[in-house]
Amino acid sequence: MQKRILTTLLALTVAMVIGSTTAFAAGPIVLKYGHIWPSETRMNKAVLLAAQEIEKNSNGRLKLQVYPGSQLGDQFSEMDNVKTGAQDMTMVYGIDRYCPSFTLFNTPFVFADEKHQYKVAMQSELSEKMVKSYMIEKHNIRLINMLYHGPRMLTTNAARPVKKPGDVKGLKLRTPDITAWIKSWQSIGANVTAFPWDELYLALMQGIVEAQENPLSSIRDMKFYEVQKNIVLTRHIIDYPFVMINEKKYQSLGKELQEVLGKAFEDARQFSLTEGKKEEQANLEFFKQKGLNIVEINKAEWLQAFSKTPELFENGREIYNKIQSVK
Repeated sequence: MQKRILTTLLALTVAMVIGSTTAFAAGPIVLKYGHIWPSETRMNKAVLLAAQEIEKNSNGRLKLQVYPGSQLGDQFSEMDNVKTGAQDMTMVYGIDRYCPSFTLFNTPFVFADEKHQYKVAMQSELSEKMVKSYMIEKHNIRLINMLYHGPRMLTTNAARPVKKPGDVKGLKLRTPDITAWIKSWQSIGANVTAFPWDELYLALMQGIVEAQENPLSSIRDMKFYEVQKNIVLTRHIIDYPFVMINEKKYQSLGKELQEVLGKAFEDARQFSLTEGKKEEQANLEFFKQKGLNIVEINKAEWLQAFSKTPELFENGREIYNKIQSVK
């Protein structure tokens, strides 16, 4: 009897040791998060803030491993990686090549402001049906939040000043390879090139392209002000990239860690928004000190110029009207 008890105790002890060893060996869940913004930028700082909160609030059970500055590829390569599971997370705004219905959400002047944009993209039934559910079902990608990058402005070189939409005709303009942006600028006469991001500074310097458009923070971070003369305050697109995660990975986390992830990226969004507003004013002062010409626009003229954009896309006017109806 005593021998049987000792044998049972020994078996239980071995099982406990094996279980503990297995739990220890498993370690934390590490999410691989890559994006295109350089390490010193506000966008990366927002992700690092989320990473700190996630590790703290999960008691170390969940961590983000962050790869800034296109270490894992350009933004669409990284999005493909998330789709296949080669990486877990990234952030991209122009997802219309993956979700055709998103195209009208991604055209100039479609949103009243960043609050309207966020409500439409992340909180509306319209987006849930046309964008968020589609991305899960077709691409295995969940959109969990957005980080505020800022309104996009047009910049041009000294030879091509722009104030009115008509000044854009024939302008050699670089945009990202996003269908909605390319077609929209082409519709008002620009000669659009989807030039690679990491080669853009040299292209501007050499005159291969005369102009580009980006938020003020990117214009400063990438030193485009050294090879451009005019900053035209068009504010035509609010750059608010989606934070996205591989759906299978998301489901594997379980409800508790999903909530930790969601809360951390909401805090990161608020950080990106608050700091972004401060940065925009500081950047304008910086560009003035550098001798750049800051051009205020007549917004009504630009709205009129882009007013036919919805007709460029299937069911465009209908979708545009639905976006405007979200309050």
